Amino acid sequence: MKRLLLALILTAAAAFAGGITGQVVDAETGDPIAGAVVVARSASDAGRAQTNERGVYRITDLEPGKYSVAAKARGYLLSRYPRPVPVRATEMTDGIDFRLAGKRAGDGAISGRVVDRRTDEPIRGATIVAVGGGARYKARTDGRGRYLLRGLKPGRYSVTAGARGYVKESYPRPVPVVAGRVTKDIDFALASRQRSGAITGRVVDARTREPIAGAVVVARGEHGNGRALTDRRGHYVLKLKPGSYQVAARARGYVPEAYPRPVPVKPGRVTKDIDFALRHSQAGLAD
Repeated sequence: MKRLLLALILTAAAAFAGGITGQVVDAETGDPIAGAVVVARSASDAGRAQTNERGVYRITDLEPGKYSVAAKARGYLLSRYPRPVPVRATEMTDGIDFRLAGKRAGDGAISGRVVDRRTDEPIRGATIVAVGGGARYKARTDGRGRYLLRGLKPGRYSVTAGARGYVKESYPRPVPVVAGRVTKDIDFALASRQRSGAITGRVVDARTREPIAGAVVVARGEHGNGRALTDRRGHYVLKLKPGSYQVAARARGYVPEAYPRPVPVKPGRVTKDIDFALRHSQAGLAD
């Protein structure tokens, strides 16, 4: 009976709970701050939440009342909302936003965006490194491909960007950093590090269907050429860069043959069953 009563009380309390929501951004750049912690406290209740990649937070299950709200994030000064925030039953109080300032006003920052060179899509988790003045600073991009390198001493920095599956790139010139300022738009468009693919198949005698060992298989395409010999079972493997290829086979005593259509090669994939059945060059004479 006591458990049932407790459950009813908790259910009723949840039904009348409210909440607080808003966004946390960088005071200098206006960029959202992911992972910031926002805490709300009243005389009888408290709640907390972290911001998502868009800097948005939602504190739920708060009792009706007035709350003091504060936000903090690594590398930033704590910020308190300037007035008590009212929470009403079953409602979300929105627009409780924060603009956080960096801890050291004398330092500067670098910001920008990292995208895929071919698709222009943002690259999440790319690593940005700035080196200068005997120091090294590092940051990662968020879901929108944006990054912010904070706490840099004034000076000039070499900046590079890299990501898994992409070719690392250096910014073409030194990046200046001024005290208390953000050097913006230091952007990167990374080229994909293309993984090789392959073409495999078999070369046989057109009449007997016996494998032809030592046959030469050649692939020619816009991204390069490849050449392979068949083994004793007539099998061959051509390792190639992604693209489209014209493939042909030849062997001593046989008429060369070209595959009837272009053969696609995809990154990390094997295009199978590109087979050839070669006709003996003396077949007509033998008949």
